[in-house]
Amino acid sequence: MIFHFDRRFPRRMFSFILCLLLTASLCACGKKKPDAPAPTTEAETLPEPTSAPVTPGDMLSRSIAQAYFTSDETPYTDQQKQTQDAFDEFLKTCFTEYVDRSGLLNTHFLLHRPEEYGITEVKNFFGPFSSVASTYLSPEETLKALSEFSYEDLTRRQRVTYDILNFSLHADADLEPYAYYSEPLYTSGGLHSLLPIYFAEYTLTRPSDAEDYLALMEALPALADDIIAYEQKRAELGIFMSKDALDTVIEQARAILAGTPDDFYLNETFQELMREAGCFSDAEIADYTARHRDALEKYFFPAYDKLVSALDGMRSSCKDIGGAVHLPDGEAYIAAYSKAYLATDMSLAEIKAALEASNSNLQAKLSTLASLSPVTAMSAISYKQPSEDPAGIVSHLIDFYAERFPSLNGCTYEIHYVPEGMEGSVSPAFYIVPALDDYKNHNNIYINNGSIETNGLFTTLAHEGYPGHMLQGTYYAATDPAAIRSALLYLPYAEGWAAYVERLSFEAIDGIDSTLVKFLAINSQLSLNMLALVDLGLNYSGWSFKEYSDFMALNFGITASTNPELLSQFYQNMTTLPFSYLPYALGFLEVDRMKTEQEEFLGERFDEYQFHDAFLNIGPAPLAIVEKYMKEIFNYSASK
Repeated sequence: MIFHFDRRFPRRMFSFILCLLLTASLCACGKKKPDAPAPTTEAETLPEPTSAPVTPGDMLSRSIAQAYFTSDETPYTDQQKQTQDAFDEFLKTCFTEYVDRSGLLNTHFLLHRPEEYGITEVKNFFGPFSSVASTYLSPEETLKALSEFSYEDLTRRQRVTYDILNFSLHADADLEPYAYYSEPLYTSGGLHSLLPIYFAEYTLTRPSDAEDYLALMEALPALADDIIAYEQKRAELGIFMSKDALDTVIEQARAILAGTPDDFYLNETFQELMREAGCFSDAEIADYTARHRDALEKYFFPAYDKLVSALDGMRSSCKDIGGAVHLPDGEAYIAAYSKAYLATDMSLAEIKAALEASNSNLQAKLSTLASLSPVTAMSAISYKQPSEDPAGIVSHLIDFYAERFPSLNGCTYEIHYVPEGMEGSVSPAFYIVPALDDYKNHNNIYINNGSIETNGLFTTLAHEGYPGHMLQGTYYAATDPAAIRSALLYLPYAEGWAAYVERLSFEAIDGIDSTLVKFLAINSQLSLNMLALVDLGLNYSGWSFKEYSDFMALNFGITASTNPELLSQFYQNMTTLPFSYLPYALGFLEVDRMKTEQEEFLGERFDEYQFHDAFLNIGPAPLAIVEKYMKEIFNYSASK
């Protein structure tokens, strides 16, 4: 999918771990817990598009990484140049195959002018909706073709792509036997929840885009049939979702259908898209608006009705399997799934050990801080982040980090609120990755007022906006990457970076004490680690619901008696989309480790800006590959 989502735990839970850890020292000092500051008022109107005041070209001119990738190691021979040209053609072929398999919808979000990339026809509408494979390519055939290229004859940038494809295609091949194990209708933002957002954000730049939009809507009943057939196959295999998860999915789908085709919010968003495009006459807008309303009545609403009815009729097939390890051949499946989904060769046992070691270290730090500053510890428990106009927060972050992170390079962005009818079925916040050929003009951050806590708005906007996902998306597009690279998204790379800058961003809050910054950042990371361990407990260790409940009660204070709905919600989320917290937690640990090792190795020569720049310049990839090229970049820099 093309969205970056924030599936983090509700902010009101974060302080509980800190509270448990600090009980002894706080009680000993006898200090009264301070009253929480009064919440500020959320802006009632959407912010206007905002642009960072940076001229194009400034960003890459400072980049050591860009210099590394664009300079020749040695003069290339004619044979090497032929190999490099052939490899570029091979990548174009890969991209064409990716587009053919991923479908018209994904292709539109990837490219607004696909014909300029040699794409004149897309064979299907929606692509492999159930796959977690990273490439959408034929693993065996593509690996054979890849192996025919001399690695040493490729340019540095081409070698990165070679390494990525080699890793990902092997991972995809390992996952092929488990074609029906992935659940497209997962409860924390599954396909049924995403489709309306796809349509609401379907940028129109020419009349043919409106025709494609309506064609996609017309194809929704066929998509519903495909999903139903897929779920029926899962039922035949005995791996259909639990009754509670089914109830949640049906409730989410029905919430989308609240109202009628006449008052459905996509009517308004479609008209806005046409007006913003500037290429539709009033008469065309009126005609397309009427056709859109008819499409809602004939295709959109009936497709959801069909899906809900079919799912409702499958209740007898419901089975609470629990975590993914309990699936048939579960241990082999989660090993293959984690390699593809997490883009890592680390075993789940190694990941679990890394998280536990991190927690031990974090808990020791919190205990030390609490003993040294119990008053600050108390204030950390009740601290409320600023929640002023979101655009003001992003603007402040851009100014605050101007010398430590690359700029947005003149790109514009907008902040939106999720329509009320969708608040119950999508994540607290998300950023939509812009099209590769239009990345400067369409950067959109969504905030879900129905689930996000204003207490976490500041750091959430760092995570989704700047210097988080929005900087990732715009920076890498500015390096003019091979199209296939921009099509491949690696969650630990994306979410690890966003989690890293989120933790860092506490320091950017005006007037905050440096000790309080440490408390809040450590507690936030510790909470995320704990949730990743819950995820592993269910899907790797095979916890029962009781074992899961006991852990949540002990560490988060959530019990079946105090908050059964939340307890069930996180159980469903983690079992319908296994390891969904690991890209955040594992990704953060890896990014933070790379930075720490670079600081220790380079000492006073360490340049934080260049570390950030190199990570972004390498682009989306398995983190072991990112680390390999980070070292090469800094070795190159040291030799100059």
